[in-house]
Amino acid sequence: MIFQYQALNSSGDSVSDYIDAPSESAAISKIRALGLYPVKISRQTIAENGAKTTGLKNILERLSSEMSVKFNSRQTGIFSRQLSTLLKAGMPLLTAVNDIIEQIENKHFRNIVSDVRDKLEGGSSFSNALSRHSVFSEMYINMVRVGENLGSLDHVMERLAEISEKNNIIKNKIRAALYYPVFMFCFAIIIVIFLMVKVIPTIAEMFRDQQRELPLPTKIVIFLSDFLSSYWFIIPLIIIGLIWLYRRYSATASGRHRIDGIKLKLPLYKKMLVLRFTQNLGILLSNKVDIIKSFEIVQKIVTNVIVEEKIGDASKKIREGSIVSQALKQSDFLPKLVIGMIAAGESGDNLDDMLVKIGNLYEVELDLTISSFTSLIEPLIIIFMGIIIGIIVISVMLPIMEMNLLVQ
Repeated sequence: MIFQYQALNSSGDSVSDYIDAPSESAAISKIRALGLYPVKISRQTIAENGAKTTGLKNILERLSSEMSVKFNSRQTGIFSRQLSTLLKAGMPLLTAVNDIIEQIENKHFRNIVSDVRDKLEGGSSFSNALSRHSVFSEMYINMVRVGENLGSLDHVMERLAEISEKNNIIKNKIRAALYYPVFMFCFAIIIVIFLMVKVIPTIAEMFRDQQRELPLPTKIVIFLSDFLSSYWFIIPLIIIGLIWLYRRYSATASGRHRIDGIKLKLPLYKKMLVLRFTQNLGILLSNKVDIIKSFEIVQKIVTNVIVEEKIGDASKKIREGSIVSQALKQSDFLPKLVIGMIAAGESGDNLDDMLVKIGNLYEVELDLTISSFTSLIEPLIIIFMGIIIGIIVISVMLPIMEMNLLVQ
């Protein structure tokens, strides 16, 4: 159980934190062992989604912790790796989970694992205890359930740790590939804004004093400069409005369908979907998950409504008696090469291994695509920055050149 406490240290300062203990008296003993004098202690109730029912401050803290768990999938990966290591060493499940709790730094995730421990103590199965919390995916829970039934939970947890680590590597590669282009783009925008707000107004004032007719490009640049200088606050409002409209549109069925259709035209995104589908389906089948159930789980993992519908169609055909390769071929969302490899895996009765190999192949191909994308996008951004700045410079130089011609 998790307790929140307020205590006084040796200097008389107030200290507030959380502590894990089997009872309130044990929690008080632990607090005193830390050299603190407990003033107030209360047990943190965990709801169905692992949330603590406390005041506004703790609600904000919980939201912060939940977001850190959501955006840091390493939490479940580390948990899986630690649990696998302890189980392989012969430690009982309950003891292993209890030992891991003390090592978890994220408070929200620690509360989740503590709740899992409490449910195990109450006689619940590990998979059922995990299913109470949205942090653990359906694929994760089903693989744990299979591991419990087959008595190979240690191997399943090791496999889940490997999956999490691979996913994190791919995400980090994509983020790393985007960091530099995004930085360059933002840098270019800052330079343009600086020129338009600080440099152009000074030059524009000089042109106005001469009361000469300016070329059209110069008029446009001066107009944009005046607009940015006077109404700069409209730009963030426009950006916020566009983001709100996009989210509103993507929340509708037709909007999400259209957006996902556009995403499918992107080579990098399509390769990621093939990787996600083949690798996860192969892992589920290799862990003895039923093929129909595996399709249902993978259908929720791909996060693309168009592909979800096609996987659902393929699952229906398999349920009706069709072989996997034929069902996927008719659904038409995988490349022909992948379909051919799946057919070869079926004929050799090693479909699960073949799917994992396809996933590994696409993992390498995705890595190469990311490198190529980075090499291509960098010069494009430099060219874009050069064109924009060049247009501004030329627009400023045109009236100056005209004046020089008149003087001559």
